Amino acid sequence: MIGPRHYDYYRERSEHFLERFDGELEQSEYELACELLWGAAAHAIKSAAQKRGWEHGSHDLLRTTINRLADENAMPHLLGQYNMMSAFHVGFYGDRQFRIEHMRLAKALVSGFAQTLESLPPDQPTS
Repeated sequence: MIGPRHYDYYRERSEHFLERFDGELEQSEYELACELLWGAAAHAIKSAAQKRGWEHGSHDLLRTTINRLADENAMPHLLGQYNMMSAFHVGFYGDRQFRIEHMRLAKALVSGFAQTLESLPPDQPTS
C-alpha cells in the first residue's frame, strides 16, 4: 500500500498527463486522450485537497473538494469547469464522441483550471 503523498506529487502528475495528451491525440488514441484530460483535472483537485489536509480518495470527495473551494473562494465557476472535465472521464469509455478541436481547447481549459487551483490560498481556519 502506498502511503499519503505530498501535494506536489499530484500537481506533477497533473502536469505529466497534460504533457502526454498531444501525443495520444496525434496517435488517434482518443479515449486515452480523454482520460488524460480527466486525470490532469482530478490530480489538480487532489493536490488542492492534499494541501489542505482534506480527503480525496473518490469521485464524491473530488466533487466535495471543488464545492468547498468554490464556496470558500467565491468561485462558483469552478463547479461548471469540474462538470465539463468530468465529461471527458466518460469519454474514456467511448460512449461520447468529442471533436478534436474541442479536445485541444479542453486541454487549455484543464491547464487553466489546474493553475487556478494551485493559486488558491490555503485553507483558512474557521473561528
